[in-house]
Amino acid sequence: MSYDILLYPRTPGQDWDEIVAADGEDTDDSTLADAGALERGVATFRRIETRLRQALPDDLETWVAEETGGDVYGELSVGDTGLQVELFAESAAVSFPYTDQDDLDAFHEQVRQTVRIVAEETGYEAYDPQTGSSFDGTFADEVGRAATRRLSAADTEQPSPLEDTSTSPDPSTPTDPSTPHPSDGSAATPTVTTPADPRQDPAFLRKRGVLYLVLGVLLTVFGLWRLVTGDSGWLTILVVVIGVMDLLGGVFMLSLSRRAPRAGSASATTAD
Repeated sequence: MSYDILLYPRTPGQDWDEIVAADGEDTDDSTLADAGALERGVATFRRIETRLRQALPDDLETWVAEETGGDVYGELSVGDTGLQVELFAESAAVSFPYTDQDDLDAFHEQVRQTVRIVAEETGYEAYDPQTGSSFDGTFADEVGRAATRRLSAADTEQPSPLEDTSTSPDPSTPTDPSTPHPSDGSAATPTVTTPADPRQDPAFLRKRGVLYLVLGVLLTVFGLWRLVTGDSGWLTILVVVIGVMDLLGGVFMLSLSRRAPRAGSASATTAD
């Protein structure tokens, strides 16, 4: 399974659905048999190859067409990452497999540079079938990963525990004469502050519940939209599952916030 970015000639305002539908039709036979078109296509591919050899790692493999009759002018692949570039008679494609990369952010930057170079040399415009719109440098799977990182960060954040601010008065310290003292027979009411677990505080639970609900709605809507548009891959299912789990977690935390006792100090009164 691969992530594909397609490049087509496009007139201003032309609908992508129209362009993609036309791509499914057979290429004009006269174009396939045109030696001049083949020569220009191979020359374009060689320019792309030259620039990519400067931008990508050294382990590049290429192939170019040597005779008319086919619709592929050239192919380029990167051995370590599986990144592939194909130049056709009337389009181009940049693709890579869904595999773990040592540095995913750096690899995505390589893909962006590759798409930009192909677009500049061909004059084509990039289209992302995963999102159904023009490719803007953002990958569809980055949405789910970013949300997952935010959830992980939120789970690891813990508020500072409440400090025990109670102190015992120094007997040698002068006090206000009007303050009752155990030696004169009057009752004293000391206040003892008990540290509370902040995760049991209703305000904390309510805030965390709202956070999970918001993230859950965003992820669920995004995943369902991908399903409706026909993308039922594992990434789409993962996004929907994470979204539903966030929704359930948010509802559970809001329910706990209504039942949890409000954090505060416990007072004890001692009598003579």
